[in-house]
Amino acid sequence: MTTPPGDESDGALTGAASTRSRWRRFSPSMGWRAFWSEIVIVVLGVAIALAANEAVQDWTWNNKVKDAETRLQGDIAWAFLWAAEKSASQPCIDAQLAAMARNVLESGDVLKPMPVVTSPDLQFVVRMPNRPYRFPVWDALLADGTASHFSTQRQALFGRISDGMATSLTFEMETRRIGGNLLLMRDPIALDPVVRADLLTNINNLRSLTAIEGLNAKQRMRVIADAGIAPPDEMVERFLNAAGKNASGADFSGMTQFCMARGLTVADWRDYRKLPTMNILYPGAGLAK
Repeated sequence: MTTPPGDESDGALTGAASTRSRWRRFSPSMGWRAFWSEIVIVVLGVAIALAANEAVQDWTWNNKVKDAETRLQGDIAWAFLWAAEKSASQPCIDAQLAAMARNVLESGDVLKPMPVVTSPDLQFVVRMPNRPYRFPVWDALLADGTASHFSTQRQALFGRISDGMATSLTFEMETRRIGGNLLLMRDPIALDPVVRADLLTNINNLRSLTAIEGLNAKQRMRVIADAGIAPPDEMVERFLNAAGKNASGADFSGMTQFCMARGLTVADWRDYRKLPTMNILYPGAGLAK
């Protein structure tokens, strides 16, 4: 049977009305304009909340960084003071070791005993600084994530100082070991070629270590001074304690007084200023300030 044209038209209209009815069924009750206004308000509210939260976090981290910079000053001061002591005393240490080497070479079959220097708890035949070479605040800042919020240049600066202190500690452990071996020279031991060669090897190893550390100390002072965070000269002089007004120990050095009393050369700790400026990022990057 053929469907009358009128019937086809009615079916089409009925289908269109059904489609429009289903679309209206999903329309918000308050209307589309009000609906999208609500969406925009919600999105803006979320964006503002996120931005406020980020601002609070930035403010918190900035305060933590400022506090960390303050706490780092103590470690930086000690790093500089210990480096000044190491640099100033290096010629004195080398002179002591050179005298020990001559004694080994000039002794006959029996070693002429070296004089022993005695402190309240230690004995040694060569006097050297004995420092912990640590940088604990920066290690703590790395552990709690604060270090990552420092500027790139400050991270490079403090990272370099920290690495240098770790290297100095490694050298310190080795110099203590060799210095302990050389205590053998306080006794009139028999010298054969093997013993003589062993003593000279230890002495020359120690001379090399102290020379390298003397240069490292100057470079560390140069980096710290170029960053504008070196302690004042008066503090360095007071620590080096050349006049011996204070008992040597953790707070004051005894090296300068020891060396001067024996007529041994002491370098000027300010010699680090003769070194060229050292970039902490890469050549040509400029100084960290």
